[in-house]
Amino acid sequence: MLNAFRSSGRGKGTSVIVWGLLGLLIVGLTGLGLGGAVASLSSQSVARVGDQSVERDHFVRTLQRQIASFSQQVGQPLSMEQARLFGLDRQVLSQLAIQAALNGKAEELGLSVGDRIVAQQLREASVFAGLSGDFDPEAYAFFLERNGLTATQYENQLRRDLTRTILEVGVAAGTEMPPVMAELILAHNGEQRGFTVAALTPETVTLPEPAPEESVLRSFYEENPGNYTIPETRIVTYVRLSGEDLRDTIEVTEDQLRGLYESRAAEFNTPERRVVDLIAFATMQDAEAAKARIDAGEETFADIAEARGLSANDLSIGTVSAEDLSGAARDAVFAAEGPGVVGPVQTDLGPGLYRINAVIAARETSFEQAKEQLRDEFAQAEADSLVLDWYDPVQDLIASGATLEEIADETPMVLGEIGLTNAPGAGLAGDMAFRQDAFESEVGEERDAIELSSGGIAALRVERIDPPVVQPYEDVADAVLADWRAAETQRLLVARAEEMQAALNEGQTMAAVAGDAGLNWITQPPVTREGRANPNLPGDILQIVFDLEDGGSTVVSDFGRVYLVQLTQVIPVDTASDAYAAQMEQLSAALNGSLANAMFDSYAQRVTDEAGVTVNQQLIEDTLALYP
Repeated sequence: MLNAFRSSGRGKGTSVIVWGLLGLLIVGLTGLGLGGAVASLSSQSVARVGDQSVERDHFVRTLQRQIASFSQQVGQPLSMEQARLFGLDRQVLSQLAIQAALNGKAEELGLSVGDRIVAQQLREASVFAGLSGDFDPEAYAFFLERNGLTATQYENQLRRDLTRTILEVGVAAGTEMPPVMAELILAHNGEQRGFTVAALTPETVTLPEPAPEESVLRSFYEENPGNYTIPETRIVTYVRLSGEDLRDTIEVTEDQLRGLYESRAAEFNTPERRVVDLIAFATMQDAEAAKARIDAGEETFADIAEARGLSANDLSIGTVSAEDLSGAARDAVFAAEGPGVVGPVQTDLGPGLYRINAVIAARETSFEQAKEQLRDEFAQAEADSLVLDWYDPVQDLIASGATLEEIADETPMVLGEIGLTNAPGAGLAGDMAFRQDAFESEVGEERDAIELSSGGIAALRVERIDPPVVQPYEDVADAVLADWRAAETQRLLVARAEEMQAALNEGQTMAAVAGDAGLNWITQPPVTREGRANPNLPGDILQIVFDLEDGGSTVVSDFGRVYLVQLTQVIPVDTASDAYAAQMEQLSAALNGSLANAMFDSYAQRVTDEAGVTVNQQLIEDTLALYP
């Protein structure tokens, strides 16, 4: 029935421009040049779902489109191997299996669409439109050829897609969330709360003197053993070689240093520079009048800029040397003794006034002054490049059975020992490559050489793993005293804040309570749950405030400070506003759509499970192996 439709319009001329546009459009639609490859595939099934099949060519076409879309999102082309690592092949197979199950269910229910609907869809598809906007049979034929499809195959696929849409509409039709759901969400998100906060710092309270008796500190130590426990530690013997180890062996000649100095002359010898702003005027008379007002003290350079709506970025021309400015501007700017306004002078932008903000003096560093710096930098760079030359010799020694101690004797590698815990430390203890190798190693195992994340090479051997151990009190007595003082200070702060909270509960205001305690207090204007509170307050302050009852208060203990918080305002969302009505409409539609999607997804999964899915994994592997 569709043959006549496909042949209609045959003979219309199609310009080269149209073919070019269609070519670009179809490449975007069909993916990464799959036409010939797909055409060469047979119609074997990669999966069976009930009595429906997922054909290999359809699977490949869909996967290629998915890869093209994903590549566009990540900004670089994906190979088939990379796509499989991301699981795109499994996603596509699952999608097609569900579609096949729904196709089977539609056939079981006797659902389908007629030729007229299919023809209408083809006619309205922009990809098949010519310059006039009407269906172009030649564009359609090109699309089919490009994708290795016959018209019947494509139209049957389109018919199945449309039929599934009917099924989806039937399943999800009439689904609607209760309006109260949207009302509750908007009430929750739109409510605003204002509050006051007083911050208590360690200076607010005074610790008793002298220090507590040792028995008190020992009790604190025994109650907090985790604070004084050395965690499980790997004792690691290593040999390491870095550029620092080889730097003193590098010989640098005077000629090399002079060559470096000359190549970096601009770095060691910089001319005087000035940080300047510029305001350009339409005429020289306007510029002269402005300068006169500045000289008379009637206006400042900033006043003139503000009156003209100029921002700091509009004014600034940055840091310039004399060579960066034209003759008149150079003479005016660099003749001035220091910061100030000069001009007017003619500039590329017209008559202008310059404001000199700062003067950066010229700097001259002689070769003799720079020589030691150059020597160190050159030797370090050469040493860094030589380190990796030792990788293979060290690896050969390891392979021959040499111990780390023997390697240290026979090479420049430096022998050492280090303790590693779960917490990264400084230097080698924080090098991720070294840590990974150490934690993957068994005790006593000789490991291959590795390249360090921080530069250099190393090899290691784990000698033993020491279990966690609580340090003796005598070794940590000073730390225990400091921890006790911090904990006691926090306890006293909380107690003081609770006293102030009791006064609030008796009807006093935050201003009175904080004033009596000699504290400053902050008033936070009304803000929603997703709003921004004062940055000086704890990060979870809004969550705390929105958990309070109207007029309620709480004490918050946080990192050496304690906050007394009182809720002072609760402003519900304005249900009578136009904005609320618009939000209700949008949110209700979104909730209804989510419910409909969830219902249909559940239905589709049940239909798929009932039909049963059988996957020809070997055919999938053989097929995808054809693609780079």
